[in-house]
Amino acid sequence: MTCHAARRPGEFEWKLRETRREVNRAIATSDVELAELESDRPIDLLDDAARELARSVLSRLEARDRAALAEITAAEARLAVGTYGVCERCARFVTVARLRALPTARLCLACEAAAEARAV
Repeated sequence: MTCHAARRPGEFEWKLRETRREVNRAIATSDVELAELESDRPIDLLDDAARELARSVLSRLEARDRAALAEITAAEARLAVGTYGVCERCARFVTVARLRALPTARLCLACEAAAEARAV
């Protein structure tokens, strides 16, 4: 199925590549900061607590970034096979405006709203 977004592959390929670069930079930064935390020895109990908190936050941020990277990879695969911009639930087109705002969108706005309503 060819959709409106598939007629503009360059725009979305570029956006996904740029987003991938940003996420990879964030992961690299987290990796460096986590390594620095591992190499430092705590001087006292408060330093140890602060270090553990920082490690926990950095680990959650890195996990979020890795999930974003997986979404980018999935969007690139949909682009390659021609299903990019097609809602995975109802098979209607995802609007170009939504794809520009969220290039990894899998669902149209109506299906996304319904999924969020069910999650609450």
